[in-house]
Amino acid sequence: MQKTIDNDCPLVLRKTLYVSLFAIFILSLLTAYSYYWNIDHIHKEKLTLALAEAKANWNKDAAFRKWATLHGGMYVAPDERTPPNPALAHLPERDLVTTDGKKLTLMNPAYMMRQMTTEFEKKYGIKGKITGKIQLNPVNKPDEWQLKALNLFESKKVKEIIEQQTIDGQPYLRYMKPMYMTKGCVKCHGILGFKDGDLRGGVSVSIPLEQYFLTASETGRNILITHIIIWIIGFLAIIFMAKIINKMLTLMSHEAMHDCLTHLPNISLFKNRLKQALNKYQRDSNNKFAVCFLDLDRFKNLNDSHGHSVGDKLLITLSQRISKLLRPGDTIARMGGDEFTILLDNIISLKEAITITERILDSFKEPFIIDGDEIYTNTSIGICLSSEEYNDVEEMIRNADIAMYRAKSSGKGQINIFNPEMHEFAIETMKIENDLRSAIKKNQLEVYYQPVIDLEKNRIDGFEALLRWKHPVLGYVSPERFIPIAENTGHIKEIGQWVLERACRQTQDWSFQFCPENEFSIAVNLSGVQLSEHGIHKKIEDVLNQTEMLQTKLHLEVTETALLGHKEEAQAIIKKIRNSGISLSIDDFGKGYCSLTYLQEFDFDILKIDKDFIQDMGPDGKGLQLARTLMLLANDLDMKVVAEGVETEEQLNLLKEMKCPYIQGYYYSRPLPASRIKVLLQAGCHDDSDLLLDQ
Repeated sequence: MQKTIDNDCPLVLRKTLYVSLFAIFILSLLTAYSYYWNIDHIHKEKLTLALAEAKANWNKDAAFRKWATLHGGMYVAPDERTPPNPALAHLPERDLVTTDGKKLTLMNPAYMMRQMTTEFEKKYGIKGKITGKIQLNPVNKPDEWQLKALNLFESKKVKEIIEQQTIDGQPYLRYMKPMYMTKGCVKCHGILGFKDGDLRGGVSVSIPLEQYFLTASETGRNILITHIIIWIIGFLAIIFMAKIINKMLTLMSHEAMHDCLTHLPNISLFKNRLKQALNKYQRDSNNKFAVCFLDLDRFKNLNDSHGHSVGDKLLITLSQRISKLLRPGDTIARMGGDEFTILLDNIISLKEAITITERILDSFKEPFIIDGDEIYTNTSIGICLSSEEYNDVEEMIRNADIAMYRAKSSGKGQINIFNPEMHEFAIETMKIENDLRSAIKKNQLEVYYQPVIDLEKNRIDGFEALLRWKHPVLGYVSPERFIPIAENTGHIKEIGQWVLERACRQTQDWSFQFCPENEFSIAVNLSGVQLSEHGIHKKIEDVLNQTEMLQTKLHLEVTETALLGHKEEAQAIIKKIRNSGISLSIDDFGKGYCSLTYLQEFDFDILKIDKDFIQDMGPDGKGLQLARTLMLLANDLDMKVVAEGVETEEQLNLLKEMKCPYIQGYYYSRPLPASRIKVLLQAGCHDDSDLLLDQ
C-alpha cells in the first residue's frame, strides 16, 4: 500500500500545480476585469456628474430667461458694460428717458444671458450660448456642432444633444436643448418672422472636463494600487492553500481506502466491493449476499464515563474481534463513529447471514479488555438481503441502517431484517423530525392538563402538563412517537422550555382566578436531554419569575430512563433545582431495574406510582402489594406519593384504604385542553372533586 501511495504523490503534486496555475490565471483575469471595470465606471461617473452640472446650468439659464421674458427684459443705464444693443435698434422703446431725465436702454433676455454666460465663462470656464440659424445679433451665430444640433431639433428626432468634444485643445462635455418662441419672445424676435411656438434655436452649455478627468485619474491610481495589493494577497493565498491542499490530498490518498483508527476498509472501499457483489448477483441470482449494519448500544455513555481514548481502543479491539468471526471473502468496514457495515458475500440463504450475525452478537457477551479493565457493550444489527429490486448500493446500506434502528428500538442487542414497512416508518420518522422544527411556530403543539386529586381534602391540588401534537397530515401524533425523536434531535430543549412556560403561566392564571388563597401546583416533565443542558436551572427560574409562580408549586418530573446516561450532570442540576425550592418527582417508578439505586443517589420529593401497578391491583394481580410496598417506602423516605392511572372506583377505594394522598387518572378526568379545564373550574370542581364525575 505504501508503494502505491508514494507513486500517487507526484500525481497529486502535478494536479495541485495545475489547479494552482489555473487559479492564478483566473485571479489575474478577475483582477484585471475588476480594475478596468472600475476605471470605466469612474470615467462614466465623472461624465454623469459633468452632465448633471450642464443640465443644472441649462435649467438656471431657462429659468432666468423665462423670468426675464415675462417682465419684457430689463432697462439699465447705458455704459461701457451695457451699451445700447444694436440688434434691438428696430424696437422704438429700446432707449428711454425717465421723467427726471435719466437715460435707459433695454436689455432683453438674450442680451442679459449672453453677458452673464460670458462673464461666467471667464471665471469658471463653463461656456453657455443661445443660438439659432437666424439671429438678431451675429454674435449668436451657431458653430458647426451647434448647427448640427439645430438641424436635428428641426427634424424632431431628438430633444437634447450630448457629446464630448475638444474646444481650444481642452476636453468639454457639450449639452444643447431646443428653445421655442413664447409671446414674450415675439417682441424682439418677431421681426425675423418667428411666431409663438416656433423653434427659435437652442441653448448650449459646455462643461470643461479637465478637472473631472484629473480627479478620475487620481482615483484610478488608488484603484490600481488596491488591485495590485489584492492580486498579491490572492496569489499568496493560492500558494498557501495549494500547499495545504497538496498536504491534505496526500493524506487523503494515504487513507483513501481504509479507516485511520481501525485500519478497516472505509465506506468508499466498502461501496466498491458492494457494487461488485451487486453486479455479480445481477448476472447470476445464485450469488446471494447480505449487507449488515452495526451500531454499538450506548457508546456515547461509554465515551462520557471512560473517555474517548478508551472508546477508540474499544473500537479497535471490537473490529479485530469481529474480523476474526467473518469468512475470508466477507468485508467489514467502519462507517464512522461506532457504526460498522459488513458485506456477507456468497451466502446460501438469509439463514446463513443470521447465523453469522448471531455469532457476532454472542461475541459481545465476553468483556473487552481495555487498559486492564473489563468493558461490556452490546450492538444492534440490521440486515438487508440481496434482491432483484436493488440497483443501488446506497439503498441497500440505507435499508440495513433502517433495520438496525428498528432492532435498537426493539430493546437493543437485537437483529432485525429489513422489510418495506420499515422504509415507510423511516420516512414518517424523518417527516416528524423535520416538522418538529416548526411545530411551535405553526401552533400545532398544545398543552393538555390532567387534574391531580387531593383525596384527603377531596379537591384538585394541581395538574400534570402533557404535550399533544396535532400534525396537519398525520393527525394526532402520540407523544411516545415524537418525544424520543425530539430528544434525539435536540428539539426537546426548545419544546420543553415552551411547555414549561405555557403550563406555569396557565396554572398561575387559574390560581389567581379560582383559588388565590391556595394556588394550584403544576407537574411538568423534564427529559434527560434537558437535564444535561447547561444553565437549565437558570432557565427554569426565569420562567418562574416571569409567570410569578411559587417555586414550591412547580413539580418537575423525571424518569429513570431520563437519568440513564446523564447521571453525573443530573445530580448537579437536580441539586441546584432543589436548592431553589422546586419539587422533583420520579415518574413511572418501579418499571426500571435500578429504581432503588436512584432513590438512594438522588433526592426526590415526590414518588409517582406507575399506572401498570395500579391497573394490576385486582384479585389476580400483584399490583396491590407492590403499590402498598411503594407507599411504605415513600413514607419512610419522607416522600409525597401520587398514584397514576386510576380508572375505576375499585382502584380508588383501595388507594383510599392505603391512605394514598394524591391520585390522577381517567376515573376523575382525562388530560384535557386548557379551555375544558377552565369549564371544570368554573363549575367548582376545584373545591369538590366529586363534581368531576358528573362532567
